[in-house]
Amino acid sequence: MPPEFAFSMNNVSKLYGNKTIIQGITLSFYYGAKIGVLGANGSGKSTLLRIIAEEDKDYDGDLIITKGMSVGHVPQEPRLDPEKNVREHLEMAVAPIRKLLDDYNSIADAMGEMEDPDEMEKAMDK
Repeated sequence: MPPEFAFSMNNVSKLYGNKTIIQGITLSFYYGAKIGVLGANGSGKSTLLRIIAEEDKDYDGDLIITKGMSVGHVPQEPRLDPEKNVREHLEMAVAPIRKLLDDYNSIADAMGEMEDPDEMEKAMDK
């Protein structure tokens, strides 16, 4: 029988300099639970989620993730390479789709010169 909770945190607090970001938070999530984190801007939502995902380990309190479970986190803001400009970042984002399109065009060009039906069938399968 699995443990009652998939995830728990007990009395978690986080300081940033002299400022308390979150204080004394205790949470437990059941298996299969869907959760939402609501709060005003600057209230510590992103900090809480980074702690839950174990991306931020500089906090007081206890975190328990049941063995075999994992926590993922999609950051609110993208992690950008400061050496690249906006166009270069966009090109990186669309690179897989651009490769598919380039492969398609290459196959289509080659099919225009094919005479062997078997070779044409292989190209169509691609």
